[in-house]
Amino acid sequence: MINNLLYFFYLAFMVSMVGGFRAISSITIGLILVAGFIKNKLHTGSWFNGSLRNRHLFFCSLFFLLQLIYLPFASDFTVGWKHVQVKSATLFIPLCFYCCSFINKSNFRSLMYAYVYTVAIVLTWCLGFAFKQNFFHHAPITVFFYHQLVRDLGHHAIQFSILVFAALIYLLHSARQGSYLLNRRIHYLLTAYFMTGTFLLSSKLVIIFLLGYLALYGFNRLQQKFNTRWAVAIVVMTVALCSSSLLFTQNPISGRFNDVIHGDVRVITQTSFTPNDYFNGIQFRLLQWRFVKEILQENRAWLLGVSPAKAQQLLDQKYISTHMYTGTGRPGDNTHGYLGYNTHNEFLESLLQTGLIGLLCFIGICAEMIGMAIRQKNKMLTSLVALLLAYTFGDAVFETQYGLILFLFLPLFFFFGQKDKELKIS
Repeated sequence: MINNLLYFFYLAFMVSMVGGFRAISSITIGLILVAGFIKNKLHTGSWFNGSLRNRHLFFCSLFFLLQLIYLPFASDFTVGWKHVQVKSATLFIPLCFYCCSFINKSNFRSLMYAYVYTVAIVLTWCLGFAFKQNFFHHAPITVFFYHQLVRDLGHHAIQFSILVFAALIYLLHSARQGSYLLNRRIHYLLTAYFMTGTFLLSSKLVIIFLLGYLALYGFNRLQQKFNTRWAVAIVVMTVALCSSSLLFTQNPISGRFNDVIHGDVRVITQTSFTPNDYFNGIQFRLLQWRFVKEILQENRAWLLGVSPAKAQQLLDQKYISTHMYTGTGRPGDNTHGYLGYNTHNEFLESLLQTGLIGLLCFIGICAEMIGMAIRQKNKMLTSLVALLLAYTFGDAVFETQYGLILFLFLPLFFFFGQKDKELKIS
């Protein structure tokens, strides 16, 4: 019964993760943890599994402990407590995997089937809602792209595209091993569907990783399957041609790439701006490096940081003092401009909030994820870890519940899911 309960809780968590049901995700993490400790007690006679002694869990626990240490000294206790609540996932999600031996190849395969179908259903829902807005309410064609595509479910386009990417690489990996969902035709239709969804979601990072993964996948297939080399070559060339036509013609997808290419990074050296100044993704993130350095120097906080509760307040002061756009200020206008924007880089965010100590903890978590990929030598896990690490340079992943889930749950799930028996954790 405990195994069935654990399976159900994992299934509910993954469906809620893809569907955007945040309350259910939080509840099921707690249920998985409780059931995991009970399972370990029933099977080994001890509440605590030997796998709990490992470096990955150590760095995650230490990172969460820093949030608790700063809480009594927070200038705004409510803000500090919110950081503790969100970042409690850094402790609880790894504990779900290390507290007992449950996820294995069999469970992983079954749960991934459900995960793939859920991703397909949610993506279809988003496309259906976009079609309704476009056809019946005359919304512009942009409702099929980027954040507008997933706004009905409250998802973040880049984060949802990572969920789609995880499903896609699993389908490609399964096809390489001769394992298919229902049948080969359905399997490849879903693969093509997820590729299309990735382009519509318009995440530059995920599109680049997808094209790189497809190139390596096609090359490996050409080496292994000489009897189907022409079919593989045609598919690879078709994907390359479609990708090129999307990236080098005028459309919402190529527009996101062009926006980055044509920006002048020297603008970040200016001491003052105007509310009309626009910053593309690279300019804004480089500007954050400058602001974080100035804040840490002004507050002499390189070692311990300025605290999680105060970090955003000091960033907002920088936006105001440099005259960046902070909204119109007119009655009834709720726009806030750049106010509330974090550093969009987890390395910078950790350094700003908890200093060099917090940065080292986060680097330790990243290093352990790389270690998992190296030890397992699995292309799915390696590509997923590489994508998530690259994502940390473009977003502060530990500042939102879903950022934490993506960064912590997916790698551990793929790691444990490739073993038939309990893993030896370092």
